[in-house]
Amino acid sequence: MSDNKRRRFRKPKQPDDKRPIILAKRNVEEDSSARRNADVDVQPKILLKPRVDNKDDTEVAEASASAAPLKTIIVTRSEVAHSPGLSGVSPVTTKEQLQQHTPQTNANANDTNTTTGQILEPLPQMTRPATVISSTGVINASTRKLLVKGNIDFLVVGVIGTQGVGKSTVLNLLASDDVNYDYYTKLFSEEDGFFPTKLKPHKCSARSRTESTHMYITADRLILLDSPPVMCNSYRKDMTTNELDDLRQIISFLTICHLLIVVQDDYFNMNFVRLLQFAELMKPTHDNKPFVSDYFPNVLFVKNRAKRQDFVPSQKERMNRMLRALFKDSQLRIYVGQTAEQQKQKKTRTSEAERQVNTFLLPEVDGNHDISTFHKPLRELIEDFRSLVFMTPRNEMYTGASELTEAIWFELLTKVAQETQQFFNTYEEIQRKHLEVGNVQSGQGNSIKDTHENWREQ
Repeated sequence: MSDNKRRRFRKPKQPDDKRPIILAKRNVEEDSSARRNADVDVQPKILLKPRVDNKDDTEVAEASASAAPLKTIIVTRSEVAHSPGLSGVSPVTTKEQLQQHTPQTNANANDTNTTTGQILEPLPQMTRPATVISSTGVINASTRKLLVKGNIDFLVVGVIGTQGVGKSTVLNLLASDDVNYDYYTKLFSEEDGFFPTKLKPHKCSARSRTESTHMYITADRLILLDSPPVMCNSYRKDMTTNELDDLRQIISFLTICHLLIVVQDDYFNMNFVRLLQFAELMKPTHDNKPFVSDYFPNVLFVKNRAKRQDFVPSQKERMNRMLRALFKDSQLRIYVGQTAEQQKQKKTRTSEAERQVNTFLLPEVDGNHDISTFHKPLRELIEDFRSLVFMTPRNEMYTGASELTEAIWFELLTKVAQETQQFFNTYEEIQRKHLEVGNVQSGQGNSIKDTHENWREQ
């Protein structure tokens, strides 16, 4: 019984089947149909994938296909200096340079499907000077359009002098940017410069050619200011008004110029030097905090129509000693390359720099201007003069958050003109009161003398 139960649960032994196995070719179509039926019956699984910043290649391809094509800007090192479409273009780019470089940039943009932004239009070049301050002291606000608001690379040069010493001629030497400019033909033979030197027709020969302050801006952003002559009463009425106008003009130039050119001819006018010193003493200190109150410019003394003996080294040293003695206690920077730091720290200055006064000699020009044994040819002298002006350091006249721009400089010019006008109006009132008191005292003295004379007669 026990044996039978054990046998019931045992697996019967299979006989050894030694028949051969035949391998048949697999039917691929039946297998694929069976798999499809199995996929339909099986429920699909949904996998949730967390968000990742890096997208798959397929997603990036789909996004790039759906979005608009991106525009790229290709800038090479050579194009930065010459392409007018970039932000680093100089504000003095001429029309010819723009016409040369604009087709090249457009061709490159069409070939590579790139854009270089809007092409900056060149600034209009001035052909003649504009009036910035009238003869009555009124500012011409329309000249603001000639200035570049964001430009900080500029130099302001003003000129003062008596009548007929050659102020406009000196500025004409600085106004041209052409390398091949014929100075002798344009300025001395034809007198056809940027600043007018010929008298207008039907004008009195005793009147000056410049009756108001003129401004001319070169392509290199050199702002030239031509002033009416001082100590000249050709078109003014009384001497008091004449003197006040001269002081107002010199004080304005002492406040707004980086370089002030003082022009004299072969006659050394001592009264003009005294007027310059008096204007320095009367210069008011304005309360505009961004602007430096005690600012003074560099000064260049130019002797026009110099004779042969003026070019002798001993005569040059004599003139330097005289200027050094006259401006010994002055705050004007009369030395070559003198800065505000050098003026404050006198111990650090070398003796050689102190001896080198900022002077220049311009000879009397005639037909044989290139044939001379005591000075260089005319073109070399003009190049030396231009180099001396261009190397002038720009001392700080503005201490604001940003650097001094042309627009801020014009704002300073407007404020200085207004404050100077108010200052001289007050000065004129005090002077008139003083004259009235003096007349009253003189009248009383005359009445006392009359009473004494009448008493003696009696």
